[in-house]
Amino acid sequence: MAIPKTICLIIGVVSTLFSIALAIPGTASFYYNLSHAPTACYGNTSQGTLLAASDSLLMNDFSCGTLLRVTCTGPVPQPCTGKSVVVKIVSDCPGCGVTMDLSKEAFSIIATPVTVENIIKIDYVKVS
Repeated sequence: MAIPKTICLIIGVVSTLFSIALAIPGTASFYYNLSHAPTACYGNTSQGTLLAASDSLLMNDFSCGTLLRVTCTGPVPQPCTGKSVVVKIVSDCPGCGVTMDLSKEAFSIIATPVTVENIIKIDYVKVS
């Protein structure tokens, strides 16, 4: 028996709203060399380019390898692009002063660097 398109649409909208409701607010900046530098979690083993480093997240509910969907929450189009990105926690970030430091590649998907410090407001949620 096929599920009517209307029910599929409703399920999709509800799950998206539920995900948004569970999002955690924070701040992010970027680190130019995060995708190419050794990391606390994986050493010299490459983990791709969509990465995050964070002291506060590693000390709380998240561990190395956790995937997070990150969305810039400021105005669109500047600095936010209106897109989200899924990043992998690969390292700590002593003294960052933000919730997470994103790789330059991940940051550029969700925001355009337009502020002096390139610190943006974000929402993030763990990806199952």
